[in-house]
Amino acid sequence: FGYRGLPKATTMAEEDVADKASQEIKALLRRLDPEKTSHKDRIRRLTKFKNFVSGEAGDVPEFYDDDIPLLLLGSAVPAALLGDDTDILGENVIGLLQAAGSPSVEHDQTLKRSARHAMSLLKYLLCDFVEDGDEPSEDLNLFANCFCSLPLDRYQFMSLDLHLVGDERGGAKDDACSIMVLLLLNHMQEDGETPSPLSKEDLLMDQIAVEAFEEWVKPNTTKEQRKKMKETAKSRAEALTEADDDIENEYVESDGEESDFDDEDGAFAEIRKKRKADKKAVMDAVHSGDMSKRRGPALRWEDSQLYKEQQARIAAHQKMQEQEGGGFHDTVTDNLRLAQEMAEREEEKSKILRKDPLGLQGNDFDLRTLEKEQVEHLEQGLLEFQEEIRKGEAGGEDNNVLRAKKESLESILDGIVGVGGTSGGLSGTGHSVLPTEAQFDPILFLTLVHRGASYDELLGSMNRLSTDIQNQNLQLQNMVRENFALFLRCADGIDTFNETTLSQAGPGLVDRLNRQDALAESCAHQAKKSFKPLLDNANEVRKVQSALAVLQRVAPMLQAPYLMRQHVENGRFSSALKAYRRVLVIDEHCNIELLNHVKDQAAECAREARRELEGRLAQDKTVVQALIDAIRDLGELLELDIPHDPRESEKVANARFKVPNMKSVGVFSIGGILVNIRDHPPALACMLLQAAHFTHLVTTTIEEADNTTIRIFEGESLSSQKLDGEKKDADKPEPAPKKTTSNNQWKYDVLEARSIATIKAVEVISQWLPRLLQVARAAHEDEKRRAARVSKRNATAVVSTLSPYEVLITNVAPSISRVVEHAAFCGLGSAPRGSGMEIKMTFGKRSPEKLRALLKSPLPPSQSSRVGKELADMVKVLGDSSGIVNELRPADAPGAAQKVSPLDACKTLGDQSVMTIERRRCIYAFDICARGCSSRATGSGKFDAEALLTCLKTLSEELTRPDQCASEVEKGCELVIRKCCDGLASYVRDRGDAARLSAVAECADVLLNRMADVVREVGNLTNNADTVEEVMMEDIMGLEGAMFDDFLGSLRFNVTSCCRMGWLDVKSESKAAANDSPSMGFPPYLSASLLAIVRCRAQVEQALGDKIRRSEGVAYQHIAMATVAEAVAEGICEEIVQRKTKLRVRQADRLANELQFLLNTLKRYLKRETVKQVDSTRAMLVSKSGQASAPEGLAALEELERLGRVYVLCLGE
Repeated sequence: FGYRGLPKATTMAEEDVADKASQEIKALLRRLDPEKTSHKDRIRRLTKFKNFVSGEAGDVPEFYDDDIPLLLLGSAVPAALLGDDTDILGENVIGLLQAAGSPSVEHDQTLKRSARHAMSLLKYLLCDFVEDGDEPSEDLNLFANCFCSLPLDRYQFMSLDLHLVGDERGGAKDDACSIMVLLLLNHMQEDGETPSPLSKEDLLMDQIAVEAFEEWVKPNTTKEQRKKMKETAKSRAEALTEADDDIENEYVESDGEESDFDDEDGAFAEIRKKRKADKKAVMDAVHSGDMSKRRGPALRWEDSQLYKEQQARIAAHQKMQEQEGGGFHDTVTDNLRLAQEMAEREEEKSKILRKDPLGLQGNDFDLRTLEKEQVEHLEQGLLEFQEEIRKGEAGGEDNNVLRAKKESLESILDGIVGVGGTSGGLSGTGHSVLPTEAQFDPILFLTLVHRGASYDELLGSMNRLSTDIQNQNLQLQNMVRENFALFLRCADGIDTFNETTLSQAGPGLVDRLNRQDALAESCAHQAKKSFKPLLDNANEVRKVQSALAVLQRVAPMLQAPYLMRQHVENGRFSSALKAYRRVLVIDEHCNIELLNHVKDQAAECAREARRELEGRLAQDKTVVQALIDAIRDLGELLELDIPHDPRESEKVANARFKVPNMKSVGVFSIGGILVNIRDHPPALACMLLQAAHFTHLVTTTIEEADNTTIRIFEGESLSSQKLDGEKKDADKPEPAPKKTTSNNQWKYDVLEARSIATIKAVEVISQWLPRLLQVARAAHEDEKRRAARVSKRNATAVVSTLSPYEVLITNVAPSISRVVEHAAFCGLGSAPRGSGMEIKMTFGKRSPEKLRALLKSPLPPSQSSRVGKELADMVKVLGDSSGIVNELRPADAPGAAQKVSPLDACKTLGDQSVMTIERRRCIYAFDICARGCSSRATGSGKFDAEALLTCLKTLSEELTRPDQCASEVEKGCELVIRKCCDGLASYVRDRGDAARLSAVAECADVLLNRMADVVREVGNLTNNADTVEEVMMEDIMGLEGAMFDDFLGSLRFNVTSCCRMGWLDVKSESKAAANDSPSMGFPPYLSASLLAIVRCRAQVEQALGDKIRRSEGVAYQHIAMATVAEAVAEGICEEIVQRKTKLRVRQADRLANELQFLLNTLKRYLKRETVKQVDSTRAMLVSKSGQASAPEGLAALEELERLGRVYVLCLGE
């Protein structure tokens, strides 16, 4: 095979990946055989392998080059590629090609349903697979390269014809056509390099499939692809033509080689001559047009080489006969022709004899065949009537007409002569259905031939038959009328001959006659004497033939005991019953010892079958369908009235193989409960036996849980115990374990044992309750049939007083209550306070006080969650079963009017248990979440709303009754949010403004981004989501408001120190002159104030960005800057107002300009009151300076704007 794969020189990591790929391929091959795996297993394995190859489960894998053909062909791959692989060598596994063409067993000309998925995976590997690190290209991948290099006969494994002809069940037309296009365009020889063109006729054998492929190609391929496929088809045709020419040349050259065979050994020469003659005959048939040339493997017998050789020899032989027969004809030929004509006349005569005289049957009907098989047809008709009567009884109807017909057939069978009688008869009945026979019986004729005909059809056929008879009489009269003269001459001749003969009376004639009589007697005596041995032998032969005929007729009856024993050993009880019915036709007063022995042996086999069926009903491992089949077979067997054997108990006691749980004939002991199966109908007996198994299993489960906990308390670890019930070796006593008070591992083991006991109890309910109800339903249907049969046949008969519903109430319901209470106790321990729920302690009542306290305590969260899922499944099973029990309840049973099921109490207890566990689950989950969120908030200042969201999603997936846990969900959400808020408050308590701002950012992020998801998940679990949202929002917004207000207050306090004007208090003349100078630099107090505002903006922007405060609808940044700006403006105004009496003119003028600059720069962040305050302060300064409109003021303002441009830019948008 030519293909690409993993090179030999690879790294260790690549080899590990390739080894894993090899393991996945081998695991897939072991799951592809439809005879060894189910449909779901094959689909699951194909999907898993596709995910593995596509890289969904990880990286795209690497493959060894030897694994690719193994994947495609399985065991059909050449043995050299298998090597010494012990995993596959010796196993008969199929590859992906065989799986894509697996035929269906139940449907002709269709595929397995898994063939569609296999073809889809094959198409993905060949056309869509891209190796890791490579870009999609037009080159063939490693799978396609190997696939296109396979031999031509390997492609027949895919059954492409069935995929293309419309098999919607298992066909994959699009995938199959895509693979064909790939193959037609890229097929190569086995070296993987030399092109080997193919045509679609090489892959498809059906013309309809070829047409379907051509229709698919037109819209789904490109023009270049179609052109290339035509070229390859043309090249393929030329190659085939050359091959045919080579064969013909070889055929021509072989004509002169006959003489070479004379020198060889005789046997080998004959073999070679025969092969050469067959080959020559095939070529002659091909040249003459009698046989068409066909390439590829033969799919039909007509296409095989052996069939062609056979037809060629027949044609040559016929041709030779025609050539020889054309020259002369001898008397033998004439005699043969005459015999053939006579045979044809006899055939025409037999056709007339075998037709139905009433004309109701078709042309294919043969009355003589029916004559030979009278008994078989009578038995078949009796079985059909029995089946129709049984179906009618199952539907509650009784057809008296069918019963009358059945009784009529039984009377005919009872009157059969030759089976249990003293003399034989014609065809087994002593009567005939042929109208030409003397023993013709009209009743038998109508019973066998026209059993299903109506009265009108019979009346019409009788009229036609009468008309035919009248027509024949008329034809006879016409013949006599037309030849009346001939009839008169014949009558005259007869009279004349009689008169002449009578007139010749005399002694001479009498003597001659006497001598002739004596001579005849002498000849007869001599003949008898001479031929007596031959006659005796002939009589013996006739007797033997008669005995053989009788034996052949009763052969099925004689074989009945052997067949019954074989069927019983193999579990085919229906076939055994069918064989036993044949023996029942033997008369009770039969004088033939052989037939009586056969009947006794068949009765013994029937009793053995009964015991086998009873033992099957008493088994607890038998599947339900097998139980129902056994109930049906046992019921049919009991209807046949098997003779009682007084020694049956002795035979059963001395038998080599014992039936499990059988104490005596028909009596079984299960867990101390005795059930006599022969005192009840089969279905009811089966229900009693299965109920006994269920009760014993429940008791064993509870006792096992009790023993396990006691052994753990005594010091034995849970891991050392075998919880599956295996007995320990008694010869090796174990040392007594010692329990230390300091080690608490036994407590964890007891809790784990409780969870395991709960799972086992739920497993018992889930497996056995549906099983018992199916058996109960079968018993209920059987009870209705028996009641209908009794009411119609014998109204005074006694019906069984025990009904399936009563068995459910008395035998099954108490055990169900016990196991449900056991599961609830193991899963809960005790009921919550105030719930009104009662949990019974099913085991451990006499245990020590510590163990009892631990048994009554709740399970840990992980175990409680696992147990809750199991109990929910149990409640679902109880709910489904409760409706079925109501259907089985009789109309006059107690509680029938209220439709109260006996399982309702168990279902209620299960519901309460599930609700309690799920509420505990909610409390555990929210408590863990709250503690985790509080820890993260306190330690790192993170408001982890994602943890709350994850907790809610987990509960939404796990809870089966979220409406019952609404209160716990609401309180849990409030608890988590409150713990987060308290943790953030604690985190900020000893930190500065950065921590407060970080807390505000966390709260804002939760309010804007996470709270909507949390509320949505809360809405999935409860109907009070609005109230929960309101409470959570109140807590978060309260924390956010307090933190942000503290941050703003700290900003106000810090900014106040930046607004101080200490330079106004300096009284030095030089400094005053300098300070009053308008050409000095940018004022320090303005620089400090504006820098504080810029710093605040950067701090808030880094922490909060552009987030909007939910309570005000304004960005946090704007609020912070407005607060700082107002603090700056108010602080400067207060400083100026405090020193207004000390201000000089120059100072007032300068301050007025600076206030104007400050107002222009911070105006959009200031409130109206603050702007009015700044304006009033500036007006006071202007009035003090007296130069409101002086040009110097404008120049000073422009100078400030020039010097403070950097601050203006930093405070801009």
